[in-house]
Amino acid sequence: MIMPAILMTDVFYGLSLFDILGIMTKWLIYIGVTTSLGGFLMTLMNARSITRKRQIDTSTRSAVDDLSGYMRKGAMIGILAVVMNFFIQVGSFAETGLAGMWDPLMTEILWQSSVGGSISWRIAGFVLVLLATLMPVKRTGFVKKSALGLLLMATLCLAYSFTLIGHSADMDDLGKCLVAIHVVAIGAWIGSLIPLWIMCGRLEAQSLKGGMDLFGKQAIFIVAVVVITGLILLSLLFNSPSEFIDTGYGRAILTKLFIISMILAIAALHKFHLVPKLDGKAQESGSLAVTGDEANSAGILKRSIGVEILIAALILTTTAVLSSVLGPQNLA
Repeated sequence: MIMPAILMTDVFYGLSLFDILGIMTKWLIYIGVTTSLGGFLMTLMNARSITRKRQIDTSTRSAVDDLSGYMRKGAMIGILAVVMNFFIQVGSFAETGLAGMWDPLMTEILWQSSVGGSISWRIAGFVLVLLATLMPVKRTGFVKKSALGLLLMATLCLAYSFTLIGHSADMDDLGKCLVAIHVVAIGAWIGSLIPLWIMCGRLEAQSLKGGMDLFGKQAIFIVAVVVITGLILLSLLFNSPSEFIDTGYGRAILTKLFIISMILAIAALHKFHLVPKLDGKAQESGSLAVTGDEANSAGILKRSIGVEILIAALILTTTAVLSSVLGPQNLA
């Protein structure tokens, strides 16, 4: 972790109070977005397993209730963070201290800009998530399809909001489309980690193995989308490889790539070592009852996912810094 610390030192030098508050609230917005997208992915995964009569959770009602609560909390955090972030930006533009956060002229100017548009789409997305989670817990038929439809519309609103501000606003249509896809993919991946972590403490070995296998199949596609869209976006943001070393934005990107490589390594550890080992323990036991070895394997997997969650939080922090106080020379 020494490398990221060194590379990020120049990034944090000279930040104002509004810069720091902006980064903190943006990090909370990302928490709200990833929670919504990850909860949606897990809801789809749960619905798919039920359709195939291979429930990943022995208590479906409880699982749906937990996912709804998870997304609801994330959406509420997201709405509060979006509002706070807007007035922090107003205060930063007004340049009259904290009192400038309520400057009516700056508020009107910022609201009529692309920033206001982004805020509208984000709040619309979070409200749609709230509506979906307030539907009956035991969703079936039309109610279930309506909830999934609302979550799909919420995903589109949240993804589109990222194309209106920051470096994305200066990109062409291809770049904005890639940004939206990248946000959905990495948001769904990071946001599904906490539900997976909870599953490790709830399910017996064979059900947990089934759930992790199902997620692993989705994760391969998600990681491929994250990597491909990320590489194309880097080619659009940088004119030459030397900018990775010569600019603060490039060094911050290197830091983010280093952290992402860590989380990819942990994901590979889960898929190729810990999850198969869990299956082996289940087969050896020949029973659905939880044995000591199974509990130990699930415990190791749970702790490993816990580490993955911490690294994901670090990725969101780096992204918040990159999108707040740094920018590529290509779009300067």
